[in-house]
Amino acid sequence: MRNRLIPILLGLAIIAACGETQDTEGPAQMQRYTLQHDGLTREYFVFLPSTYGGDVAPPVALFLHGYGGTATGAEAEVTQGLNQYAEEYGYAMVYPQGTWFMSSADDGEPRAVTSWNHISDGFDTGPSGPICTPDRDRIPCPPECGDCGRCGWTSCNDDVGFLKSLVDEVTERWAVDNNRVYVAGFGNGAMMANRIACEASELFAATALVGGRLEPGFECTPTRRMPLLQINGGADETAPHDGRVSSGGWFFASTTAVTREWNDEEACGVDLEDWTSPLLEHENVQCTIACGDSAHPSIDCLWPDGDHRWPGTSGFRGSNGQCVTGMQSRSMPDQTDCIEPGEDTDFWGSGLLFEFFDAHKGER
Repeated sequence: MRNRLIPILLGLAIIAACGETQDTEGPAQMQRYTLQHDGLTREYFVFLPSTYGGDVAPPVALFLHGYGGTATGAEAEVTQGLNQYAEEYGYAMVYPQGTWFMSSADDGEPRAVTSWNHISDGFDTGPSGPICTPDRDRIPCPPECGDCGRCGWTSCNDDVGFLKSLVDEVTERWAVDNNRVYVAGFGNGAMMANRIACEASELFAATALVGGRLEPGFECTPTRRMPLLQINGGADETAPHDGRVSSGGWFFASTTAVTREWNDEEACGVDLEDWTSPLLEHENVQCTIACGDSAHPSIDCLWPDGDHRWPGTSGFRGSNGQCVTGMQSRSMPDQTDCIEPGEDTDFWGSGLLFEFFDAHKGER
C-alpha cells in the first residue's frame, strides 16, 4: 500500500479548528466527537486523510460496527486498519457508536452489549414469516425495548434519525464532498446500513454490506436508486448468505433476494453476470453483477472459505471488535483493549470497498 502513514498534521489542525475535540490517538489518527439526538449523547469518531484541506474536498464514508462491537474496535480489529486504506484513497472516515448497555450472560462477568436498530423495535414475524426459530439463542434485551419478544435482539433507539443527523453534522462541519457520502457496515452494522440506505437514500452515493442483511420480507428498494456491494463468507453461519437459518436461530434474507428487491424486481435485477476486479485476480472469490449497465449496479461477492469475519483477513483478531482503543476507553471502561492494527495490512476486502466507492461518484 502506498504512503498509508503520511503524517496528517494538517488534518488534525483543521479538525481542532472545527470545534471541540476530546481525544486523539495514532498511528491512524482519529478524534472523538459527540452528538445529541433524541435525548441521548451519541459518540462518533472521525479520521481525515493527510490530503484534507487541499484543493479537493474528500469523499466521506460511514462505517458501522457489528453486534457487540465498538466504533474504534471496528477499525482496529474487525477491519484491522481501515484508516490506512482511507489514507491511500483519500477518504474521510466516520465511525459512529451504536447504543449499549451492560449485561451478564449466565451470571458471568458483565459486558457491554452494543447494537443497531436495523429492523425497528424487533418483530417476531415479518412479511415472509418468522424471523427466528423457537429454540433460538437467548440474547439480552436492550432496556429501551421493554419486551423484545422471542426474536428481538437489537436496540430500539432511533438509529435512523441519529445517522441522518450525523450525516448532516459531518457534511456541515467538515469540508467534505457532500455528493460522495457512502455507508458501509459489518454484521449488524451492515444490516443497519441496509436499512438507512433505503430509508434515507438521498444522503448516500452507494452502500456496501459485509456479512449482514435485513431479515426476510424486509428487503427494500432505495427511494433514490444507488449502487450496492455485498461481500459474504460462504462458511458464515452467523448471517448465512443464502437465507438458511443461522447458527443462533435467526433468518436473514439471501443476497440474491436483497439484490432483487434493491433493483425493484427489474429484469436486470435477476439477470446476473459474472464480475471481477483486479484485486481478486489471485483470490478465491466469486462475484456476480446485476443491472451492470445502469446507474444502480448490484455486486454480490462470495468468499467460499470465509466465515463471519472481515474479507481477506486470515482469522479473527483479539476480541474481533468487542474492544476499545484508548480514546474510547473512558466512555466504555468495561470493554477490553483492542489489538492495534498493523501498519502495512493488505486485505482485498478493504481495497474492494474503496474501489467500489471510487467507481460510483453519484450526486445527492
